[in-house]
Amino acid sequence: MKPWLALLPIVISLAAVFFTGLQWWETHTQVLLAVKPSVDFYIGSDPDSPPVGIAISNAGPGPATIKSVMFYVDRKSVRDAEEAGNTYAGLSEAELDYYELEPDDTLAVGEKEWLIQYRKPRGGKVNQKNTDKFSDFIDQHLAVEVTFCSIMGSCWTKCSTKGRCA
Repeated sequence: MKPWLALLPIVISLAAVFFTGLQWWETHTQVLLAVKPSVDFYIGSDPDSPPVGIAISNAGPGPATIKSVMFYVDRKSVRDAEEAGNTYAGLSEAELDYYELEPDDTLAVGEKEWLIQYRKPRGGKVNQKNTDKFSDFIDQHLAVEVTFCSIMGSCWTKCSTKGRCA
């Protein structure tokens, strides 16, 4: 019997281990893709086509677990949507509407939330000057950055407007 024939079972075993590992990796990758959230932003900056603001949505096949939401005005971090809207955009409390996503909140598949938007004051009229000003603010100065994770633990960070988040 030839000595290299003794190595043949070892080579076959190593090849089987290698291909089993490849199959595991392929399955793992497919599971990740099947539950990966697809978080994106909608920016409404046309004052003639309300709402005016920034919304976040999840169009992926899996839920998104929110880790953080940051607001930036001219690439500088601000405390939250309220500070961005009141202090920097100049909206009154009656004109500002926002939704706060806290760490570990979940953005379900198909869910859309307006993080910040102009709201017609209760019992009042739309102030076109303020709507135009807020529209320019959204278009030129404001950005939102979100860090989110899939249920499998992979995490991503996304900015509403490229180059505006720190």
